[in-house]
Amino acid sequence: MNFYIYNPETKLFDFFIDSLKIELNKHDINMLHYDNSSLSLYKLSDIILIIINPQFIVDYKHISDIIDNINIKFKFKILYLTEPINFLVQKRVYLDIIKKMKPYCLWTYTFENFKKINSNLNTFKIFPTFNNAYNFLNIDNNTNKNSKNIIFFGNINQNRKELCEQFNNYLINISDCWTKEGWKNILKNNLLYLNIHRRLNCKSFESFRIIPILSNGGVIFSEKCNEKEENEYEKYNIIFVEKNKLYDTFLHYIDNINYDDIYKKTLLFRNNVSNDEIDKYLFFHKSIN
Repeated sequence: MNFYIYNPETKLFDFFIDSLKIELNKHDINMLHYDNSSLSLYKLSDIILIIINPQFIVDYKHISDIIDNINIKFKFKILYLTEPINFLVQKRVYLDIIKKMKPYCLWTYTFENFKKINSNLNTFKIFPTFNNAYNFLNIDNNTNKNSKNIIFFGNINQNRKELCEQFNNYLINISDCWTKEGWKNILKNNLLYLNIHRRLNCKSFESFRIIPILSNGGVIFSEKCNEKEENEYEKYNIIFVEKNKLYDTFLHYIDNINYDDIYKKTLLFRNNVSNDEIDKYLFFHKSIN
């Protein structure tokens, strides 16, 4: 059995894919990238993970055609829910994709997406907390990092605009950096980071942004998410507060930085590796074979 991954058009998920490969290797599972020109290589027992912005399947015919080929060749298809599912339109898009793709289970990055899709498919939160794929730099010394500014990764949409303007000259917005070298340079030189949900009333834990920062000694000021993941991560270098309190919390923090505490919490995060959901998924897979 091989484990294939189909991830077209974007670099947004590269860190996750690298970390997933490490975790699967621990279970003696080989992860390979899907090649649409080599359909004869694939076996009925192989698994494929489709991790993609769902809108790409709607907007790009060549991607839709590749999904059709995958449907023909693979029995065990996994759809990764890469977006927070808050609104009816998002549910409809995913339900249409599920109808087209017929996956045998779902993966996602946050517990908030569980039970948001009206299907009987098993759902797993698969997102490695820490392994060598997220080891970007030495965490021993944070004192040389810039602690006068706060970094925000992402686009400043209407929901984020007012708060970002409140941070005024403190804020550095980075909207187009998803390479490991780019992130490594930013994390090496900056201590503080801002996490704001893209959509109003969203409760998703944004693992794709948060995990690399926590792994490398950064401190995150985050809008609140769901209670389950807040409880899981609040012992690390992430401060969950209501959106209207983020700025004041940041101002208080930069006047009272405790570098020793930051180091201890980073080390705790790196050492508290838990990938139970991968084990649960593998048990599920074996149980249906």
